[in-house]
Amino acid sequence: MTVATLEQELQFRGPADLPAASDLLWGRRSTIFWLVLVAFAVRLAFLFVLQTYRPGRVDDFAIASETTNVASSIASGHGFSSPLNGDPTGPTAWIPPAYPYFVALVFRILGVMTQSSVIFIFVVQSLFSALTVLPILGIARHSVGMRAGLWSAWVWALFPWFIKWSVTWLWDTSLSALLFSLLVWYVLRLPEASSRRPWIGFGALWGLTLLVNPTLATFLPVSLAWSGYELHRHRKEWLKPILFAVLVCVAVVSPWLLRNRAVFGQWVFIRSDFGYGFALGNYHSSLGRGWGGTDPTGNQKEFQKYWRMGEIAYVRSREEEAFQFVKQYPKEFIVLTAKRVSYFWDGSSIDYREPIPWYWMPSSFGVLSFLLLPALLVAYREQLHGWSMFFGELLLYPLPYYLTFSVSRYRHAIEPLIVLLISYAGIKAACAARIALRR
Repeated sequence: MTVATLEQELQFRGPADLPAASDLLWGRRSTIFWLVLVAFAVRLAFLFVLQTYRPGRVDDFAIASETTNVASSIASGHGFSSPLNGDPTGPTAWIPPAYPYFVALVFRILGVMTQSSVIFIFVVQSLFSALTVLPILGIARHSVGMRAGLWSAWVWALFPWFIKWSVTWLWDTSLSALLFSLLVWYVLRLPEASSRRPWIGFGALWGLTLLVNPTLATFLPVSLAWSGYELHRHRKEWLKPILFAVLVCVAVVSPWLLRNRAVFGQWVFIRSDFGYGFALGNYHSSLGRGWGGTDPTGNQKEFQKYWRMGEIAYVRSREEEAFQFVKQYPKEFIVLTAKRVSYFWDGSSIDYREPIPWYWMPSSFGVLSFLLLPALLVAYREQLHGWSMFFGELLLYPLPYYLTFSVSRYRHAIEPLIVLLISYAGIKAACAARIALRR
């Protein structure tokens, strides 16, 4: 085999140039089935061998978090309310609605925070995490190639760092990663759509995603801009499909917005707590980590203030405090923001909580970030299909956490994309090394 032939064999140039072997592999449903099954089984093994469902091993600051507090309130017939400390404080929009309603349904059937209910939620979260293999392979088929997709899928299935969130946190973390990956896969396929029906699905999927994790809204303008550009580049109608998808998305989230308007007497976009989060990470002599003893979940004085003022007024007061800090100490705010950028990517945000005995492999967090930089350069140099969309989301997604505070699980939503880009760069580097050796 000549060097030119080898280079042609190993190179992937875009979705229209996928090797026949990759198409064949994609068609082998058994391969995909076993990937998902192995990923699910490994997560269940972590759950039951490490017994992460036991009190004291649920990796949260307390067994009762905002999600479980609200879910308990719903399950007991008091509606979407009382997110803090389990005490009745009235209606809330502190967290988005979709996941607490799922947890509430489990609580109604299996009991509030019983061992059975916790195990069931972790099993479902493990399924969400395992199913993320599907959009990982789908994204790969339309961008980085199936070889990188398979490497990424196996890493996702087996690597402990990506497993832990599904079996230790009673939050939407695993579902957010699945939904984000599905959106990226969906966007890559949208320019090929020949009817309006896929755009309806796109808008509906976005509406559901926002009701699960509004932070992912940073990807919405990126996805719409990239789709519009691709349609325009292929001389297709672009404005009407995009507006149609936006209208469907608005229709999906509007019942929750109308509920907030009726309950609070003013418009609240999905969740209400940004001002609180902004204050939690920004005050004089802060470390920027989001904890200074002023969280109402741990400070009785602050909780009483929240209860007395009501949620919206309390959040507004905390927001005003934070903006006053920014005005008085602009340089300190810039320094704190720079620290939070580092916290988001270098893994030091793992120190946000006390370690638990079985917690391990934290160094992988920073390693993935380090490898992402050359991976992005390779994607840009090779003009990888969709690279500008990938870069835009990786750039914009962390912005809310740069401004407020960051903990390690917040990055999990975009880690499927990170793994795909790193796998792609690794395969390109291996191909280049093989070519160099043949010469």
